[in-house]
Amino acid sequence: MDNHIMTELIINKAIAFGAAAAGIANIRDLKTAPAFLMMPQRPHIDRVGAVENTTGLPEGVVDWKDEMHSVLVIAYEHPEEKPYLDCWLDGKNPPGNLELIKINKKLKEYIECEMPEVTARPLNYYVEKGGVWLKDSAVVAGLGVVGKNNLLITKEYGPRVRLRAMFLSADLPSTGPIDWDPCDGCDMPCRKSCPQNAFGSVIYKAGEYGGLTKLPGRDGSYSLLTCDRQMAEDEDNEIKTPTEVPDYGTADSIIKYCRECELNCRIK
Repeated sequence: MDNHIMTELIINKAIAFGAAAAGIANIRDLKTAPAFLMMPQRPHIDRVGAVENTTGLPEGVVDWKDEMHSVLVIAYEHPEEKPYLDCWLDGKNPPGNLELIKINKKLKEYIECEMPEVTARPLNYYVEKGGVWLKDSAVVAGLGVVGKNNLLITKEYGPRVRLRAMFLSADLPSTGPIDWDPCDGCDMPCRKSCPQNAFGSVIYKAGEYGGLTKLPGRDGSYSLLTCDRQMAEDEDNEIKTPTEVPDYGTADSIIKYCRECELNCRIK
C-alpha cells in the first residue's frame, strides 16, 4: 500500500475511533527532536509519579525496536468543563487516559487486519516502560507545538489534550512539524498563573546540552522539581468524600492535579 494512503487511512480511523487528532512521527526525525536529545543528558530528578525503569537502558533513553520505523501519536481532548477526565479516581488511571488506551487498542486491531504487512505496538505512557517522549513526538507528527508553558499546544484545543503513542513497522514520513507560534506576542498568563512559580528562573542553558536551543519552556525556564511540589500538594489534598463522577459513578477517592498553566492558556 502507498505510504500516503496508509497514513491517511490510519489518521482518519484514529479520529473515527474517538481521537481529537492524530499524526505520524518517523523515528529518524524523532531521534533528533529536542527531548530525545536532552533527556538522556539531564541530571537525575526524583519526581512525583516516577516509575521503575524496566527497559535496561540509561535514564531518558528510548527503547527503540529495530523492526519499528514510525510512531503514531493520538490526542484526546480534555476540555475544562470535563475535569474528571484528568482525575485519578479510586487510584485508577484517569478516564481520559483509559479512552486513549481503548483507541490505541482499536487502532492496533484495525491496522493489523487491514494492513497485514504492518505490525503495530501500543506504547506505555512512560519512557521508563518502553514509551517515547510524547510532546516532542506530537510536534514531529504535526499535532501542535510546545509553548512557553512547556505544554503541547494545538490549534483546535489549545493545550487541553492528552497523548498516547504506538510503534509501527511501516516506514512512514512524518506529518509535521507545523509552522505556527501561538505564543508570539503573548503576555504569558499561563506562566503567571503557576501557584509555584515554576517558570521563575532559567534552569537549563543551551551550552549544557550540545548547543540545543529548544529547551523546556522554550527558554529553559521550566522547573520540573518546582512543578512537582504542586503535584505533591495535590496528592496531599486528595478528596476522600464519596463524590459522583460523570460516566464513572461514585468515587471514594479523587486526586485532581493542577492545570493552571494549561487552563490559563489563551488558545482555546
